[in-house]
Amino acid sequence: MRIVFFGTANVALPILEELRKKHEIAAVVTTPDVKIGRKQLLQESPVSALATDLKLLLHKPEKIRNNPEFLEILKGMGADIFVVVAYGKILPLEIINLPRHKTVNVHFSVLPKYRGASPIQAALLNGDAQTGTSIFVLDEQVDHGPLIAQEIADIEPFDNFFTLSDKLAKLSAKIINGALEDYASGRVTPLPQPEHGASQSGIILKKHGQIDWHKTAQEIYNQFRAFYLWPGIWTTWNGKILKITECAPQDRAEGGQAEPGSVTEGLLAACGQGTWLKINRLQLEGKSEVSAQEFLNGYRDFVGSILN
Repeated sequence: MRIVFFGTANVALPILEELRKKHEIAAVVTTPDVKIGRKQLLQESPVSALATDLKLLLHKPEKIRNNPEFLEILKGMGADIFVVVAYGKILPLEIINLPRHKTVNVHFSVLPKYRGASPIQAALLNGDAQTGTSIFVLDEQVDHGPLIAQEIADIEPFDNFFTLSDKLAKLSAKIINGALEDYASGRVTPLPQPEHGASQSGIILKKHGQIDWHKTAQEIYNQFRAFYLWPGIWTTWNGKILKITECAPQDRAEGGQAEPGSVTEGLLAACGQGTWLKINRLQLEGKSEVSAQEFLNGYRDFVGSILN
């Protein structure tokens, strides 16, 4: 088939690479380059970099809605189907329905659970034992269209956003060609999603990384796993933001209750329900990330303090 691929993030890369093994990629559509850092240097998306390496036709429209010029470009491509993976923009219905087989989306959850912007984070935050990937036909509602294929994946206790994203991207790449071929040939009829069990996952903001020490250590660790890399998890100490960049729940032999957020020897922080979080690496606002021992060498008053 002749495909136009819409994608931006790293998770789209293995799927694009797998598609081009069996299909013709007419073009790749990604988001515009963004300015980053103090020098405001332009940086292209991961999908843009891969498309350039593969010498694929590349488009980076500033807007996808109310853009008649870009719509005409898409019409001229003669695509059989559009494939969307972590593109970052919602396609209007006039684009969704343009190709012969319309537009399919790869979403990293077992739909209808965790529709929306952050399905991987939601699964980790809630401590789920399983998640998966769904391939479905787009409609005008967010992550609502009929399903073509689904696969389940186990979530390991050590999985975080990075490792689980990689796992789901590779799983999706493994099934994408078969799913498209079954759909386009009519061997599979898209099935409407059940509304029972539907849930939404929202946009992740920096504030979501703030730790509530009244939660259990496992809940805080799940927050760490979900927000690994960004926004991370953080608390405040002496009026400054303190990021915890490596941690794990840990039993404390002597047990006992302590005020949530209080720090004891061995850099154990008291959490809700008498649980404890071991802090292994951390970063104080304006400083570099260091190990727990390095931090204690510089801030001996940390033990005995209370994190907020």
